[in-house]
Order: sequence, then structure tokens, then C-alpha cells
Amino acid sequence: MKRSLLFSLMLFLLAGCSGLPVSIPFLQTPTLAAPPQTATPYSLPPLQPSNTPDLFVINTEGAATDLTGTPLVTETAVPTFTPTSRPTITLEPLDPTLFTPSPNIFLNVQRNTSQLVWGYTCAGDRSIRFIAQVQPVRRLHYVTLWYRLQDKYSAHSTAWGGGAIMSDNDQGTYFYNLDLSQIHNYRRFQDAWLQYQLVASTATQKVLGRSVVSRTDVSLTNCNVLFP
Repeated sequence: MKRSLLFSLMLFLLAGCSGLPVSIPFLQTPTLAAPPQTATPYSLPPLQPSNTPDLFVINTEGAATDLTGTPLVTETAVPTFTPTSRPTITLEPLDPTLFTPSPNIFLNVQRNTSQLVWGYTCAGDRSIRFIAQVQPVRRLHYVTLWYRLQDKYSAHSTAWGGGAIMSDNDQGTYFYNLDLSQIHNYRRFQDAWLQYQLVASTATQKVLGRSVVSRTDVSLTNCNVLFP
């Protein structure tokens, strides 16, 4: 009987203690701890190249490439060709009949160009103007222009011709425009000298004086030679 009463009292005390805030470890139901969480590995993004220029590096252009990294074929510059100069021939002595023993009456002989061209592929002078100052001479009636072509690289030449009568202003000045079409067989010469001489004469064609022959002062050249 006593044992039953003691057992009931203990149950009453235990029931009352369960409502108290006191924590009694052996009376509490153990709680399972949550399993530890494993951290997900995190990788940093790759670093992007910096656009900051290095002021101490000399910039050099690299080879051009396409999207696949294959070097592109670069155009090769077209070489320019310079005409090869050839030595000119040694001119033969002039015919003594081109001169007279009389004093030179030509004070000054001028021209407006030293290069005539022929052909259709370039621009240039197709005519040449001569102006001469002549001192007064008794019986002087005509001043004529004579000329020929002499190839620069061979002995080939034309005969002296022309005899064009120059105009004057009655004050001792004579002038004449020689056109390319007046020069005989000029198309046979790729590069030649236009040699010329002025002759003063009487009304009966008696020579009073001659100018010094111009031998290498004026060229007549095909466009293909000047601009190949």
C-alpha cells in the first residue's frame, strides 16, 4: 500500500515538473541536428585583358588576320619602271657649207620650248616658236628657217630641209611657228634632236649670214618613250 502511494506521488511530481521551464536533460527528447551543408564550389570568371595602353612599348602593326586567325594575303606594290637611259651617239662634223665667212648678223635666237612630242597618249608641245633679233644688213630680204632630225642613238638623220620664210615686224625681229606636221618623216624617230639654223639672204637667195647650228637643244620624242 505504501509502495503504491509512493509510486503515485513520484508520477505526480514528474508530471508537475514537465510544465516547469527548467530544462531537465534526461527528460527532454533529443532533437537531431541538421546535416551540415556543403559549400558549392565557386570559380572566378577569367580575367579580361586590360585595354590600358603601355606607354613604354613601341606600337608595331601585326599581320592582318581574318576571323579564324589566318593571316590575310596583302597586296604587293607594283614596281615602277624607269626608262633606261642610253648613251647618245657622237655627232659627226657639220658640212662646212652650212657656214659662211661673213660676220654673224644674228644677235639673238630664242624659242619657246626645248621638247616636242608626238603621239596620242601624252600632252606636250606639238609646235615650236622661233624669235630672232637680226642686225640691219644691206640688201637683207629674207630670213629663213632650216631644220632636220637626228636620231639620238644612231647615225640615222633626215636631209636638211624647210627653208620656211620667217615673218618680221620691220624692226629687226623675225619670228616663225614650226608645226609638227611640217617636219618630214618625224614618225620614223622615237627620240631625236630637232637641229635647226637660221639663214639671212638677199632677194636673189644670196646668203648673207647664218646662225650657229643648234644640234642638241630641242628634242622630238614619242609619248611612249617619255611615258612608257
